[in-house]
Amino acid sequence: MNYPVELKMKILSEYEQGKVGYKLLARKYSLKRDTVRYWVLTNKVHMKTEDKIETEEKDVAYYKAKAEFWKTYAEKLEEERFGISSKKNKDKGNKGVSREEEVEDKPSV
Repeated sequence: MNYPVELKMKILSEYEQGKVGYKLLARKYSLKRDTVRYWVLTNKVHMKTEDKIETEEKDVAYYKAKAEFWKTYAEKLEEERFGISSKKNKDKGNKGVSREEEVEDKPSV
């Protein structure tokens, strides 16, 4: 049986206030207790799913920001230590040569 969304929302709102339970709401609106219980439990699962999705999106944004920070940090360290920035390497055409390969190619003294 289909019930109006407004009725479901009203019942959920009353339940969430914590003043009434499934049985009293069912009596008040002439419904079966199990119907009210189903709506409440379904709503809780739906809310948890939304919270989980929102949390995962925040996590992804957080880790992307962290990755960008560490990338920038590593580039600054490389520039300070070796005097070469990753931008300069790209300009010189050393795109495919790693820093370790450059060091190995230099003759030892």
